[in-house]
Amino acid sequence: MKPNILTYFKLTNMKNLIDEPKKLQREQGPFSRALNAIIGDLSTRSQEIIFSRYGINGDGALTLEEIGGKYTITRERVRQVIREALKKVREKNDHPEFVKVRETVILAITKNSGIIGRKKLLKVLGRENVAEQAAVRFFLECINQIKSHEVKGELSLAYSLSDFDIEKWRKTKNATLEVLKKEKRPLTGDELFRFAVGELENDLSKDHFVYHLEISQEIKQNNFGKWGAINWKEISPKGTREKAYLVLKESGNPLHFKEIAAKIDKHHLNKKKTHPQTVHNELIKDKNFVLVGRGIYALSEWGYQKGTVKDVIKEIIVKNLKPLNRDEILKKVLEIRQVKKSTIVINLNNFFSKSKEGTYSIKK
Repeated sequence: MKPNILTYFKLTNMKNLIDEPKKLQREQGPFSRALNAIIGDLSTRSQEIIFSRYGINGDGALTLEEIGGKYTITRERVRQVIREALKKVREKNDHPEFVKVRETVILAITKNSGIIGRKKLLKVLGRENVAEQAAVRFFLECINQIKSHEVKGELSLAYSLSDFDIEKWRKTKNATLEVLKKEKRPLTGDELFRFAVGELENDLSKDHFVYHLEISQEIKQNNFGKWGAINWKEISPKGTREKAYLVLKESGNPLHFKEIAAKIDKHHLNKKKTHPQTVHNELIKDKNFVLVGRGIYALSEWGYQKGTVKDVIKEIIVKNLKPLNRDEILKKVLEIRQVKKSTIVINLNNFFSKSKEGTYSIKK
């Protein structure tokens, strides 16, 4: 049966809605237009190779081999065409479009304390437009006033002004690591700056101090906005248990396993949806977590202990230096267990001896 005109209209509109984001990603912005103007005197093939290699058409960058196959030329010849194009663009220092691009890029880096990570720079300049970001990547290889930095295990790929002092950045990063090593806990940007500023011999503002940390491969900000060593479980949690630990640590109080699962998802700690039962199954067998109520978990480092209510009461009586009455025991148990008072009273009556003075002891 053929669809009627209304159905066709709906299907067409739906397709347009789906295709619209892709269209926006391909639309030319100021960087793409500037690139078209600047390389307009190159051969058509050279322009096509540039656009294909950097993905400026919005369809993703092609490899040297893919481009070579398209034009029946070698990978080395493709590399040579790109190298020649970059050289010609660098020579057009006074081209009005190139001047605008250069000033825009330098301004973005300057505002970010003189150095900025590649991902952040592309997002700032190209927004969510992949074609624009691709054009920016091309220009970053042409501007003589900026340089790139990357040190495996220390510094992510970043761009700075040509006079940026990378050793000054390294001193800032190292001083920050020393603070974290001393404090042994994640810190907010304000706390970290306050602790580290005394160790620094520069005039960095708090914002610029944080910008410096963003490109470090040794220091990272977690999903709760706190900074720490990248290998800390509170900063880069792996697996359900570490993610649950981070959620509880940040909340500062016991939570039901369903709430823990919800918070893991809320703070984007998992790529896939977290199943509450998985959280319960993982925490119940881990000594770092204590079941303190019906499905409610706390961290053992908070002073909670495993065991039944009976075990908890017994531990309290053994550790206490003087006899305790019912109200005192109730208070102490409720500090480390989320249970009904009636449950505690039942355990006291069934398993412990009560003196004439109303205090409790362990039955012999």
